[in-house]
Amino acid sequence: MIIAHISDLHLNTYYRDSHLKEIKNVLRYCNDYQVDHLVITGDLTDNASEVNLNMLQKLLAKYRFDNADKLSVIVGNHDIFGGLQKAEDIFSFPERCRKTDYDFKIKNFHNIFAKTFDNCVYLGERNSYPYAKIIDDVLFIGINSNAEYTTLSNPFASNGEVSLQQFNEIVHILNKYSNSVKYKIILIHHHFNKIKGSKNFSSAGLWQNIEKQTMRLRKKKRLISLFKQFNVDLILHGHMHITEEYEKKGLKFLNAGGSIKSSNSNKLKINIITIDRDNISTEIKRIPITKSEREENLDSLKQFELPTGNIPNENKEYKGLYMR
Repeated sequence: MIIAHISDLHLNTYYRDSHLKEIKNVLRYCNDYQVDHLVITGDLTDNASEVNLNMLQKLLAKYRFDNADKLSVIVGNHDIFGGLQKAEDIFSFPERCRKTDYDFKIKNFHNIFAKTFDNCVYLGERNSYPYAKIIDDVLFIGINSNAEYTTLSNPFASNGEVSLQQFNEIVHILNKYSNSVKYKIILIHHHFNKIKGSKNFSSAGLWQNIEKQTMRLRKKKRLISLFKQFNVDLILHGHMHITEEYEKKGLKFLNAGGSIKSSNSNKLKINIITIDRDNISTEIKRIPITKSEREENLDSLKQFELPTGNIPNENKEYKGLYMR
């Protein structure tokens, strides 16, 4: 079984680079590589646009990643709250987050990708998280790690926390299904490694220190203990825009946050996981972007018949966040 893991696609057809050309490139590669199952660990869109989520669902279907056996997705903070587009948005964004209907956004995300939840052996009590599915000899557990907005503890809606209710449901899933599968893989959006702060007094250094406080996964120690107790094989996540493998407390983590957005704009990255009867191996694949692929963006947008110059009705009140 070959699994491809990508994350943080940040599709956004209303502001700056849409990333559509890069996403097509990645999906084309997965198709050519004959990937059996594709995992996307959140932030499929940049601004929580229903139009963009539907567009991505159609694009995934084009490459036949559109059903429960072929695709697993989890929601990211940008799929719920959107994100900052301009420096001045830092003042208006908290109010936008406060007005966001958290439950509605997650349910809407679930409805758009409903086919991918068809064969779940477990769907959570709140918004279908956590969910569990078994494919071949692998148990996949999808977790919603997005904390709800609060002024003090989650001012930019990017911090994470897995609720106690969801945690208890994960315990139930692992107790019930661990012994019936050979491999256990966790899908979660937020990262487990520490963000390094900066001693630099520049604006970049200041922002790094802000990020350190606004992109945290709270109460992750109890998750790590649980995963260790049940000998979880892999934890797949995104959120930080780098692609890397790392270990923590004897557990193996794969971050695919740099699949599309990374420091090297000429390369796309995919985590490839190969599973056979006796072994599970991982590899980071790097895909170069050719000049011709960079220039196909406009044609890609046209095929989806996107509106030009207008924001979908659902986002009109936030027009300033999408357009210059």
